[in-house]
Amino acid sequence: MKNILHQYMKNRYQHKEDESSKYKFPGPVITISRECGCHAINIANALVKNLTKITGEKWTVLSKEILVEAAEKLNLHPKKIEYVFESKEKSTWDEVFASMSNKYYKSDKQIKKTIAEVVQAMAKRGNCVIIGRGGVILTQDIERSLHLKLQAPLEWRATQLQKNHGGTLEEMKTYARTVDEKREILRNFFNKRPLELSHFDLVFNAMKLDDEIMVNTTIEILKAKKII
Repeated sequence: MKNILHQYMKNRYQHKEDESSKYKFPGPVITISRECGCHAINIANALVKNLTKITGEKWTVLSKEILVEAAEKLNLHPKKIEYVFESKEKSTWDEVFASMSNKYYKSDKQIKKTIAEVVQAMAKRGNCVIIGRGGVILTQDIERSLHLKLQAPLEWRATQLQKNHGGTLEEMKTYARTVDEKREILRNFFNKRPLELSHFDLVFNAMKLDDEIMVNTTIEILKAKKII
């Protein structure tokens, strides 16, 4: 009995020790912020493919996965929290009526808090590339992190959007501005103030640089900073 109790206490202590040291060296993580019309997914996929080969460990692209995991934690369907990424908010009366009529009701603040927790947990686990979702702000305290921003002139971005969405150039310019504003609102919610360029390690002009150059440059910086 004494030995069983001793082993039990030892296992509990070991478990706590493992948990406390689990994220002793969080990351590595890469975040990609982008202006609308600068496509990040191809760059993220290329980074993951190359980094998996270089490090011998599996890397993952995270974007919609963040939405899904946050929804699961809140016991909601992902579509019920999508509006947060559109920078929409419930009115005060909507909040009151929803809280009275729906046992699964979650406030805007609670949803955003959960999203932040999910992003930070995923980033701490490491070996991931996070596209958007406020990642640049939520992972600033992770030493083994690298933050990219993709930008380009508005007209070029609108032209890229036309290829996928059609519409006129002016319509795509308006669309790009609207999406950029929504993304900024979400980032500012987590940061409590407008984002600055100093939050980023690398800012790429997507109009002038092809994906391969941006991927290779990022990998070289990761090596130089000893992140990988």
